[in-house]
Amino acid sequence: MAHFYPSRLDRPATIWHSSKKLGEIVMNKPSIWFWVVAGLFLLWNVIGCYFYIVDVTMSDAQYAEQFGAEMAAVRPLYPVWAIAAFAIAVWGGLVAAVLLLLRRALSVPIFILSLIASLICFIPNFTMAPLREAAGATVWVMPLLIVVIGVVEIWFSRRERAKGTLR
Repeated sequence: MAHFYPSRLDRPATIWHSSKKLGEIVMNKPSIWFWVVAGLFLLWNVIGCYFYIVDVTMSDAQYAEQFGAEMAAVRPLYPVWAIAAFAIAVWGGLVAAVLLLLRRALSVPIFILSLIASLICFIPNFTMAPLREAAGATVWVMPLLIVVIGVVEIWFSRRERAKGTLR
């Protein structure tokens, strides 16, 4: 006697629970503002990567011409670990911005990593008197702007993850 065993194709692909499939990821369609803000984050981080490349590839003469003799004189004092943190901050921010545009939730922890690296790379600016004096009274302006934008990037990506825009 032959038995009929239904194939796997005859069964539902997932188990139904209530009105949703178990394991189903529900994604909401992003608003136009999501794309605008995510695009601005990408632009901001591309600019950061550009400044990193310029900073590490400039000769001392070019650096002095661009930022002044005082800043060029203290350039060798900047620690290697702070330069590494600068690299992690800008390249991590770029990766996070691309992931945000791809609607990936992984952008959230990478934005957090980028902000932490930013804070680390600013430590010498505030703790080393020669660096602080060479930068002058506006030493805090760019770090403050970067931290504020970093916090906004984290807030926005977390909000979009909670709304279901990111997977």
